[in-house]
Amino acid sequence: MGFVVDVERCTECKRCAIACSLAKTGAVRIQDSRIDIRPTWPDVPEIRVCRFEDCEGQPCIESCPVSAIRNIEGVILIDAETCIGCGACEAVCPYWAIRIRDGVALKCDLCAGDPACVKECVTAALRSKEAAP
Repeated sequence: MGFVVDVERCTECKRCAIACSLAKTGAVRIQDSRIDIRPTWPDVPEIRVCRFEDCEGQPCIESCPVSAIRNIEGVILIDAETCIGCGACEAVCPYWAIRIRDGVALKCDLCAGDPACVKECVTAALRSKEAAP
């Protein structure tokens, strides 16, 4: 499970962020998306999303003072009920993939194995590991 991020293919269309916000909130609220596309023109954009197993050491897990973040079968999940919104995980994330919203840490959870962002990416900047060449 997981996906490949290929920034060279990203056109900054933000379809992935729109799909994510719809999947997570039921509305187009890009600020609540679990993926963020940051333009760095003329260079390739930054795609800020959890890289799961590609993240060496998974520092967010160790940084959480209340053990609200766990690796469950390769997916890093945040328990919203346990999270105290302290921001420690946000500060250590090397991919800037965690954001604090309304006192709770939010990040990609792979949409239970069927990521909305991957389905919406027409350039294959985001694609499932199974579909990766």
